[in-house]
Amino acid sequence: MIQRLFWGIMYGLAIFWICNAQNWSPYLLFIPLLLVCVEFIKMEKLKVWEKIFGIIYVSYASYSTWSISYYSNTDNLSILFIIFGLIWISDSMAFFGGKLFGKNPLARSISPNKTIEGAVIGFICTLLIGCFSLNMIDPISEFKSINSWQRISWALPLTISISAPLGDLIGSKFKRMAGVKDSDTFLPGHGGALDRFDSFLLSVILVQVFQSYILIS
Repeated sequence: MIQRLFWGIMYGLAIFWICNAQNWSPYLLFIPLLLVCVEFIKMEKLKVWEKIFGIIYVSYASYSTWSISYYSNTDNLSILFIIFGLIWISDSMAFFGGKLFGKNPLARSISPNKTIEGAVIGFICTLLIGCFSLNMIDPISEFKSINSWQRISWALPLTISISAPLGDLIGSKFKRMAGVKDSDTFLPGHGGALDRFDSFLLSVILVQVFQSYILIS
């Protein structure tokens, strides 16, 4: 438990540094995303087309990360930090909500420990905390217009509150098909890159679509 907590803190600090350093720093996220691709290849029980789908999935998430960073107007990529923060809220609230009130399995065959009650609590808390927090801070320059910031202050938490748990389930489904509990063991107490970035993969894809086709339009 102590080891898991320690490496969880280290992981969070690393993400904070990546999202608040220089413009090139988001490309460091390609390292764990590349590791996810390697993990898909190493999953021997996956069929060839399943591995190809997984690699395409991660590749598009990598493109989405690049796209968000490329079109950013700031040195510190606040939007990526917000994504990780909202994912953390979603995962944490769903976990504690499930522990306290969970009775009905959300997807027993994929992830038996996740509950409907936990998912609902995670959704509500992410939406409320996200909307409140984003409305309390000044608009970041990626979204200079007031209208854009008003839209992102509710639409981004809504997107993450849905995509984070779905991305987690997608990652769990891949591991189920591969017959493994953790995708790898390179993060002590936390498994592999897929275990840590499963929620991020789907979230960053949907946020990139949101940024490109909704805010820009």
